[in-house]
Amino acid sequence: MCPNNDGGASLPNNSRIKVVVRDVNNNPIPNIAAADICVLFNGGTSAQGFSGTGADSVISNATWNTAPLCPDLRCVAADAPTDVNGTTYITFGGADVNTPGVYLRNGNRKWGHYDTALPVYVLGFQLSGRLTSASANGTYTLRIKSFDWTGGLGAVANQGETVTATDFNGVANGIGVNNAISYWRDFDFSGGVTATDFNAINAHVGHDCDSPNNP
Repeated sequence: MCPNNDGGASLPNNSRIKVVVRDVNNNPIPNIAAADICVLFNGGTSAQGFSGTGADSVISNATWNTAPLCPDLRCVAADAPTDVNGTTYITFGGADVNTPGVYLRNGNRKWGHYDTALPVYVLGFQLSGRLTSASANGTYTLRIKSFDWTGGLGAVANQGETVTATDFNGVANGIGVNNAISYWRDFDFSGGVTATDFNAINAHVGHDCDSPNNP
């Protein structure tokens, strides 16, 4: 994820999850509004005054990130209501209600940093993830890596939602290194930090909430 949500190496290949909603008898629940299906964010960290049940290490607020001004984002909503099978998608960068599951940039889908788990809620209830439709509940945890992976967590203005030299240098110096944070710098999930990850972040250095696209 690039905090500008500018496509290309940011959320590529229609990055999304499939959401299936069923009742206690395993019957599909259709027509749940898209706005009631969310990847839930707090907006920021406890140090910044945010709290709640959403991801609390994702930075997505206009309180501390004003220059440039970033959108307040709490709910990354579904693309469309659930269909007759109780199914919809959340395409992370945005989508058209008429083509759910296909990326169409939403200028309000901007955030920085990452969290170890991005919870998905439907009508206030948290869902348990499955790696595939045939897998058991709890086999999948939603995580989205970010090119803005180092900063913005403290109560300091305009440090979040931007890809800085610190982010870049951390990847450049981390090639071939295996430590506790290598996972978050391995953008292509290859199992290590490589030149591919360097090339990916290199295309996004300097990107923030109004660059290269505004909104």
